[in-house]
Amino acid sequence: MSRKVYDRQFKMAAVQLVLEENMFVKEVSSELSIHSNTLYRWISEYEEYGESAFSGRELLPVK
Repeated sequence: MSRKVYDRQFKMAAVQLVLEENMFVKEVSSELSIHSNTLYRWISEYEEYGESAFSGRELLPVK
């Protein structure tokens, strides 16, 4: 079974529900049928890299 791939718009929408709409990660992840750890990772990447965190399949720069 292959891993599900989510597009940039989906990730941004999920992150914005938590950060801007003040919804709980557990609530958003349940509604969107994604694991809460996945959403926590997207939030972390967004906070570190901004919208460029979801620009495509390339790897994020190593710090």
